[in-house]
Amino acid sequence: MTIVGAADPSVGLGGFLTGGGHSPLGSLHGMAVDNVLQLSLVTPNGDIITASPCRNPDIFWAVRGGGGATFGVLVNATLRAYPVPTIALARFEFNSSHDEATSNSNNAFYAAAASVIADMPALYSEGLAGYFSLMPISTSNDGLPQMNFAFLIYLLNGSLGQLQGALDPIMSRLNATPEFTTSITTQYVPNYLGFQSSFFVADKVGNNRLTVSRLWGEQAVANKSGVEQTLRKFSSQMLQGTCVSGEGVQKKSSDDSALNPAWRRTVVEMMSGIPYPLGANASKRDNTMTQADMLSTALSEQAPDMGTYSNEAWIHQADFRKAFWGEHYARLLAIKRRIDPKGVFWCQWCVGAEDWVLGDGGALCKA
Repeated sequence: MTIVGAADPSVGLGGFLTGGGHSPLGSLHGMAVDNVLQLSLVTPNGDIITASPCRNPDIFWAVRGGGGATFGVLVNATLRAYPVPTIALARFEFNSSHDEATSNSNNAFYAAAASVIADMPALYSEGLAGYFSLMPISTSNDGLPQMNFAFLIYLLNGSLGQLQGALDPIMSRLNATPEFTTSITTQYVPNYLGFQSSFFVADKVGNNRLTVSRLWGEQAVANKSGVEQTLRKFSSQMLQGTCVSGEGVQKKSSDDSALNPAWRRTVVEMMSGIPYPLGANASKRDNTMTQADMLSTALSEQAPDMGTYSNEAWIHQADFRKAFWGEHYARLLAIKRRIDPKGVFWCQWCVGAEDWVLGDGGALCKA
């Protein structure tokens, strides 16, 4: 049996659930919060309570997606378990040539990448899901760098034939483009654990990166020219796409939990990490923060009607209340003020942050 867990084995269950929890199994079973049956937590006044649809339903609703460091200390959770799925998977990639980069400004590459991203709603309807990345693979003094697009895409409880049939139109289109080279490999994995251990390995150490991200819906991915322009702004670092929503996420009610309602309309979560240099002087740090803010804005401008996943967000996300929780914020704030009137739990980008002011020296003062 398996549960809807994170792709990366380093992810802790507490923050995963309180943030929402996207998963490689999402296209089949939804977000992690869609699969929580019951929670136990320590409340701000020190009580240990059970929260479920029948007991403390407001807290049960709020904790599932309303963010960590807010409503209490999560002690345990009961989640639905499912039979272990089989996996039919493919990894395809294409690289822009030197001539494509230097003489054609990677036009064919970015057009192809935007077309693949635009295909995701149709691929979801076939049951597919996956993760893609764009990144530079060379440096150039006479033009743009050569670029790589790689996509790990899979079908849960399906066959390689079904997977290949869904991908054939894309591969035919890519193979007909002379400006870059394309390759694809396929594999059938009878055990989900084998799939996860082979393709999702935890980092041995952390890294210094400033994360920026945005949820994109169908309108955003269908705007291919806008997607191309946005992708170009990330030509000097990796840009990742998480495509794990599909019908499993999109067909769940947006009112059943505090999860950002934008997730129910999400096609892909776009995310990047900007290296943050250790030991840098103030000027370098400020420049890096400015760059991150500009890239965060670029992702948001492509999908202004959507939102951001709070677990993988830019720390200075503009209008974070709307970006993280949308129309759920008013209800979340009311629950927060009712169960934690003294502000025992607080963070700068959490529900109820506006009730306190961070003063000089780190002291919190009532707003």
